[in-house]
Formats: sequence, structure tokens, C-alpha cells
Amino acid sequence: MPARRTPPVAPLYDRRFEHDACGIGFVADAGGRNRERVLPLALAGLAALGHRGAFGADGESSDGAGVALPLEEALVEALVPGASATGDSPAIVMLFVPRSPARAARARTLVGEALASEELSISAVRRVPTDASALGKAAAETRPDVLQAIVARPTGSNGRPLTDADFERRLILARRRLESRARVEGLDDLSVPSASCRTIVYKGLVAGARLADLFPDLALPIPLSYALFHQRYATNTQPTWRLAQPFRAIAHNGEIDTVRGNREQVRGRSADVVRGGAASAVARALVEAGPLLAPEGSDSQSLDEALELLVATGWDLGSALLAAMPEAPALRRAPHPQVATLRRGTAGFLAPWDGPAAIVFSDGRRVGAIMDRNGLRPAAFAVTADRLVAVASEAGAIPLAPADTVRRGRLGPGEMLLVDPRRRLAGPPRRGPNARRFCPNALAASLSGGPGRREGPARRQDDGPRGPRTSLEHGRRHADAGSRAG
Repeated sequence: MPARRTPPVAPLYDRRFEHDACGIGFVADAGGRNRERVLPLALAGLAALGHRGAFGADGESSDGAGVALPLEEALVEALVPGASATGDSPAIVMLFVPRSPARAARARTLVGEALASEELSISAVRRVPTDASALGKAAAETRPDVLQAIVARPTGSNGRPLTDADFERRLILARRRLESRARVEGLDDLSVPSASCRTIVYKGLVAGARLADLFPDLALPIPLSYALFHQRYATNTQPTWRLAQPFRAIAHNGEIDTVRGNREQVRGRSADVVRGGAASAVARALVEAGPLLAPEGSDSQSLDEALELLVATGWDLGSALLAAMPEAPALRRAPHPQVATLRRGTAGFLAPWDGPAAIVFSDGRRVGAIMDRNGLRPAAFAVTADRLVAVASEAGAIPLAPADTVRRGRLGPGEMLLVDPRRRLAGPPRRGPNARRFCPNALAASLSGGPGRREGPARRQDDGPRGPRTSLEHGRRHADAGSRAG
């Protein structure tokens, strides 16, 4: 077994207080006619927010930048030629692997064992093309090898390929087991930016303007429905490749000031799952796979992991965010009745993750942005006539022609903007019997102040008439109600 590294002594540093203050955004094509523009526009927006990040003493080593992309057919085919021919899309596990040959060999063994524990197998390993000249000196010295493990989609007990939801759960459990083993063996330079059949993350300690130089994959002409980006400014921490963002579901600008209490609550709820007779098999498996929240994570990573737990046990990502980051009812003249219902159902089980926070999020199908109830971090949006939707920390960061823009604005406290490119929809989560529904052609009206629509971004709505019973074991009524209404 490789010798465990002894962490350097830093008496003034406490990893519990890691916070981020960054630049975020996304570009989404809700019209279906501009997919080839999405990634270039997102990379341009990321480059424009370089001043919201931070750099080391060498002036080139960034605190981190990255993009999260949907693992759609065009991207899969570009990375794994021929994979789309079978019709059973694979998953891609993005890996940061130690450069030391001995440690790299052990890391690859752990990856294979973790996947095998969930009856998953690696069909191929791709070495991701990288250009180290895009990095500063400090970042280059700590850079990992970047690999992509292509995981074939297995068949279920019915003889059919696993659904995306079941495949995702297996990948989450395998990744969590891998991270736990790596932690025990001291492989702190092994990490998993993403492991999914729906999304993929490219990130590193690189300036946002040079992300495509570091990863030439991003320079390929790939049509995508959305692209989410993040430029990191790390507070009270030494930047690492692992903590660069986006994480698996979110990219965060701000701080979670309640994070210590939130972490303790999640830790306490894990005991409820183990003892509770009604706990789902998935919730039990998540607890058995290792710590629910990584002990070495930043506040943003902890929130990302908490949302992942909810999604793995049946929540919709938008609903999970609405519960974790509730609005302030006093700011609403007429709060939506379902928001109040959701809050009553979750108040005793899911404490708010509070702090100045603007968050962009995605799950491979939908992408959105949410502002916490304090409203102290900027998030501007713009919509074009052909339904390109852009969100960024600063207005104008994403270069859209003014003549094409039909609506501009910013998210206010407790507001959410959600885009579903597959359904040509933009607005609040489309759930619940009383939720405002959007027809395929409603984007311009809903976001440009058209007839019968409210000015500004859509107000928050919940995903069903009842909230979960606990944070991990919430009962199927919530998910079933959402799926029927959606």
C-alpha cells in the first residue's frame, strides 16, 4: 500500500472555513436553432469574468475555472467515436489521477474496484488531451493526469439497458466508495470531477480565458443545448485541482455561512437513515458508501454533495434547491401556496443553507440559476429573439448582439430561472397541480414581459404538494406527484 502523505502544518488554516466568491454563468439554447453557438459563447463569458477570479504569485496559476456540459450524443460521439451507434449511451467518469506511476497504478485499481462493486465495467480509458503550457508554474507543478473512463451501460433485471436514473445512482455509489477508499489510503491527488451518464465537467487551476487551451476538447465544434461555467476566487484556502468548480450539479458564487450547522445536520440524519425501518435501499447504500459530505470539502462542495443525496433518493434538482435555499416569505406580497407547503414539509428536516449565494445548476437535461433570499450576489440574465438564454455574474459578460436581445434583467432575492432546452421551455420548475405551465412558444412572452406575464424572472415554485419526511428518505409521494404534473 502506498505510504500515506503527512499534510503540511498550517496552524492558521482550518478547512472547515473554506469559502468561494466567484464568477458564474450559463448559456442555453431554448429555441433549438443555435446549439453550435452555446459552447463558444459560454467560453467567451468565462473569459470575460477572469477579474472575478484570483491568481497566484506567478500571475498565471488561477484559483480554478471550468465548465459543465450535457453528455449529449454529439459530445459523446466526439469523445468516444462510435459510441452513439449502439443507442445505449455510456457514462464518462472524469478522473484526476496522480502523475506518479506507482500512485497512478493504485488509483486505477481503486477506480476499477469501485465500479465493479456496482456491477459496472470500464469499456475504454481515454487520456484527455491537455496542454500544460496553458498553466502557470504553480498549477503545472501540481497538475494531475486527466483520464476519462468510459463505462458501458449495463442491463437491468428485465434485460433492458438501465434507465438514466438507475445508472446515475450506481455511478454515485461507485464514486463515493472510490473517494472513501482514496481518503483511507492517502491518495489525496485522486479525485473525480464528474461520473455521470448525463453530464461531464472540465475544470482545473487555469485562467478561464485559457480553459480551451488546456483542454483542446473544448475547442471542437460541438453543438450543445447548454454550457455552464465558473471562475473561482478561493477565500481562506490554498487552491487545489479538486476544489475547482463546477462541481457535479452546481457552480456557486458566494458563501454558505451556515455550513457548519448544515454539515452537522446531514451527519445526524445519516444515523436516522441507518436506524429507520422505512429507509430506502438507496439511502442506506449512500450511508454505507462513506461520509455523506466529504470532510475536506469547501462550503460549495458540501452543498453540491447534499443536493446529490436528495437527487439520488428521488428529488428533482430544482426542487432540492428550492428546499435547501428557501425564499424569504416576507419579500412576497402573495407567496405561492405551494412554496409555503414545501417549506412546512421540510422545515424540521432540512435546515436552510444560508449565505450570500448565487448559484447556477444543471442535471444534463435542464439548467438554471437561483438567488438565495439575501440577494447579495449578482446574477444578470439576457434573452435573445431566437431564444438563447444567458446568465452571468455581470451583465454583458456573454457577448450577445444588443439588436438580438429582447429582454435583460437580474435575479432578485429568492428567485429562480429554469431552462429546459428539450421542451423549449424557460421559467419556474414545471411541477405541481397549480404551477404555471409554459407552452413551447412561451419563452419570449415569459421572459420578455409579454402579454399576461409578470415582469422579471419567474418566481419560485415547488415540485409537488407535499415535502419530504426526511432529507434522505422523503417518501415516493413527492417524486410521483412531480412526475405526474410534469
